[in-house]
Amino acid sequence: MDLETGRDHSQKERKHPLSSPMNDKVPESLNIAEQLENKPLRRGVWAEHLANNHELPVGGSLFTDELTIKLKLDFQSFESALEKFTEAAIKERFEAQKADVIDWLNKVGTKIDPYLFFVCHYVQAKMQQLLEVKADALDHNPADLGFMWRESMYTKSQSQLLSETKGKTMCTERSAMGQYLFQRLGMKSAYMGGITMNDAKDTDEFPEAHSFLVIEDPSNQGENYIFDIARPRSQNNLPRVLKPEVPFTYDLLKDRKELLVKAKEVLRGGELYFGVGDTAAGRQTTLGAA
Repeated sequence: MDLETGRDHSQKERKHPLSSPMNDKVPESLNIAEQLENKPLRRGVWAEHLANNHELPVGGSLFTDELTIKLKLDFQSFESALEKFTEAAIKERFEAQKADVIDWLNKVGTKIDPYLFFVCHYVQAKMQQLLEVKADALDHNPADLGFMWRESMYTKSQSQLLSETKGKTMCTERSAMGQYLFQRLGMKSAYMGGITMNDAKDTDEFPEAHSFLVIEDPSNQGENYIFDIARPRSQNNLPRVLKPEVPFTYDLLKDRKELLVKAKEVLRGGELYFGVGDTAAGRQTTLGAA
């Protein structure tokens, strides 16, 4: 599996029954609280509510844990495309396709809640539409996609507007937008800025700074999933959803300097690690079976 591109070279995925999201163009005011509560993590952040016009800490220096670079969440800039992106509309679409979705999930051998997987698909697709994520951006190394231009964009402005990152987004912007869309649908989730690894036992592998989502499992109280919204699976652009081997919570991470949790993909069973820490190789403490 190529973790940078999200491409699974081992097997061809089955065709899935999910269609594309709606293209909506009618303006709507967002009735959300103007409050952003960031819970600090080492060199990262956990945020359960992202609000319009607030600033999300997204980066800083290699030599300090302080996150001085901010992303300004001007969600109002996307209102014209979100009028019909509502909980009621998504539930109606799910009911219309429910039998096909359940049948497909059974065929690929996953036990994830069908509605949750359906919502992940629509949130991911809508995020890609809003942020103008091109199809080829899902299959290339970030270095090929104007990575240096993107870095200079944040260097020039210590508080970059989300709307101005269209076409040049990576995990931070995509996860922030994804969290906002989950909020609109009434789903319990959190944005997390932390680190990820392919194999935490590999002392030569360097952890990668990464942002992703943590979503509550509606079928099992106290359980959750990691939704790696910026790295979808393969050519079919399927959501990369993973089940952590222990519940992945803020309380688990908040006082840790280094901790990675193993998580297994609900499709095909690939494994990745997510957590907190710096990006030096060979220092990680892990949770999860060897």
